[in-house]
Amino acid sequence: MNRKIIAILTFPLDLYLQLITYMPGKVGFFLRVRYWRNKLKHLGESTSIDVGVYFQNPEYISIGDNCWIDRGVVILAGIDKSNREKIIINNKHYTFEKGVVHIGDSVHIGVGCIISGISAGVYISNDCGLSAKCSLYAFSHHYKSRKSPKDTSFSFGPMVDHNRQCLIEGPIFIGENTGIALNTTILPGVFILENSFVAINSVVMKKKYAPNSLISGNPARVTGTRFDTYE
Repeated sequence: MNRKIIAILTFPLDLYLQLITYMPGKVGFFLRVRYWRNKLKHLGESTSIDVGVYFQNPEYISIGDNCWIDRGVVILAGIDKSNREKIIINNKHYTFEKGVVHIGDSVHIGVGCIISGISAGVYISNDCGLSAKCSLYAFSHHYKSRKSPKDTSFSFGPMVDHNRQCLIEGPIFIGENTGIALNTTILPGVFILENSFVAINSVVMKKKYAPNSLISGNPARVTGTRFDTYE
């Protein structure tokens, strides 16, 4: 079918989605939950979806009970089926479906957060909190080819030919009752186990963090324990 005809036919639905995405107040919250309950893989009870939230491939996104997806959050999921070169990082703690973004119960995803779980997956356990502008990238571009590291034609971006791109993917796992503070970036393949805390502006690159870790810095490292007594 002609693209122009498709655009005309889908315009009313696109307009409705824009309307409910940015509608403020109780009516906006009600309409967004009603709309996305039929689109997401799972949407729990008593969960709020705020103004300006964007879901890519919602059928791969699961959100539990009593969550708040705050203003301007972007969640990217699904499977990349391109033939671009990929660097794969394994994560033994992620045993879930590839490409799925799972958000557990009683989780807050703060204003302007980006969660990219394409092809790899992101699992955020129960009782976690992400402050504003945190970025979790289980899938992203790499700066050069692993197979041809001397090839200067490779580009850090999605708009060049696929044979000039290299991607890096590795699932991310966040354990229960973990806090992630303002402006933190978490890169592919990282797992942070339960009851941990990541400090402001951290860049988390190391793959494994034990339970009850206090994590900070760029690159982030364990700087202590979160709770004084812990079993």
